[in-house]
Amino acid sequence: MYRKRGISMDREKDTWSYVNKWYLIIPLAFLTFFFVAPLVKMFYLSLFRFNGVNKPLGAFTLSNYDKFLKDGYYWGVLGKTVGLSFLSAIICVILGYPISYHLSRMQGKKKSIITAMVMLPLWVSITVRMFGLMTMIECGTYLAVEIGLVYCGLPYMIMILTGPIGNVSQSVEEASYVCGAGFWETFFKITFPLTIKGVISGFMLVFALNTAAFVVPVMLGSGKIVTMTTLIYQQATYIYDWGFAAAISVIFLIVSMALTNSGKLYDIYCEKRAERSSRILRDELRREGE
Repeated sequence: MYRKRGISMDREKDTWSYVNKWYLIIPLAFLTFFFVAPLVKMFYLSLFRFNGVNKPLGAFTLSNYDKFLKDGYYWGVLGKTVGLSFLSAIICVILGYPISYHLSRMQGKKKSIITAMVMLPLWVSITVRMFGLMTMIECGTYLAVEIGLVYCGLPYMIMILTGPIGNVSQSVEEASYVCGAGFWETFFKITFPLTIKGVISGFMLVFALNTAAFVVPVMLGSGKIVTMTTLIYQQATYIYDWGFAAAISVIFLIVSMALTNSGKLYDIYCEKRAERSSRILRDELRREGE
């Protein structure tokens, strides 16, 4: 009897494992197709010229890339986009870290209320939020766009930093105070280094989101501030030059991925540096013990 029950349970487990595999394969295939296919089609279109129609003209050509690379205006738009996104990510770190620090030290109902307040802007449409900002600040300036980018990225930064900061034991900070270190010395020598991976992760996410921002520069820029996203939209919808729009998208994608992955490289560097420091410390302690 027990043997039959064990066999039936094994068969049931095998059946569920088979079903679970398909549950994973189907959405994974769906996401892969709709992520890879548009990128392949975009790169394909970038190799053709378009003349005001949605049909490619002539054979393969690199003229779209040549047009971008040889025109200083487009390089300026790329530089402004990266600069705005980089600055907004730095501001989000500066503003978000203190909030995350205090939020990680809170408990109970108070923490739930503050967390809900931080998440509240994400529950409202970005179009509605940007329209609200339009009624409060002067639009058509880089400052307005920067405020909008910080406003959109700050909740993400706060939520990402709260976890790593919460993992830093308060007893470590208290031990630093007992040894005579002040608040700022403890922060820069203990707390911040222990949370640097979270800072890098938050910075990379906010930077990536803000480089791809479209509603913010459109509404707060009032057509006066051109970023890479608005430039792509103009080329595709107003000029109908899909080939050049696709080439801009490919270049922008490569630059964004390179800059984002540079943060990951710095993260790896910090890990190796921490391992080297701990190894040196262990060697010194071993020598003292001998």
